[in-house]
Amino acid sequence: MQEKEYYSVEEIAQKLGVSVEAVRGWIRSLQLPAYRVGKEYRIKVEDYEQFLRNRRTTSDH
Repeated sequence: MQEKEYYSVEEIAQKLGVSVEAVRGWIRSLQLPAYRVGKEYRIKVEDYEQFLRNRRTTSDH
């Protein structure tokens, strides 16, 4: 079974407990890289994980 490579905006919104519009806002402001496929966005799993790391409020010192 192949690992999932991309998330939809809706999947990320559900994972983070935020609105779809919040995720689209991050994409529009270039905080969350995404690919436009037709009328939908797709976000690479790696880009989503990097987005979360960038928003972390503590360090691993």
